Amino acid sequence: MLIGFNNNIDYKDNVYHVQTENSGSDKPVITTFIYLKGSIVASKKHDYADILHEEDFEKTVRQLMENQHKNMIKALLGGRLNI
Repeated sequence: MLIGFNNNIDYKDNVYHVQTENSGSDKPVITTFIYLKGSIVASKKHDYADILHEEDFEKTVRQLMENQHKNMIKALLGGRLNI
């Protein structure tokens, strides 16, 4: 099971850290945080309990994680986050 992704993103003279985590099948939630200087400035959660019993759900979870991580980076760089 994939645990997560991390990227540092330069935007408007700051370095933001984007971190996406998978809490695992016991707590099926994907969470993405955006940090600035150690403080969380934005976050997004996605519950995936509804797919736990699907065949090959781990592949689906990985895709959900990748999509959420990329979409949060796009939202940051696109100025769509209120930070």
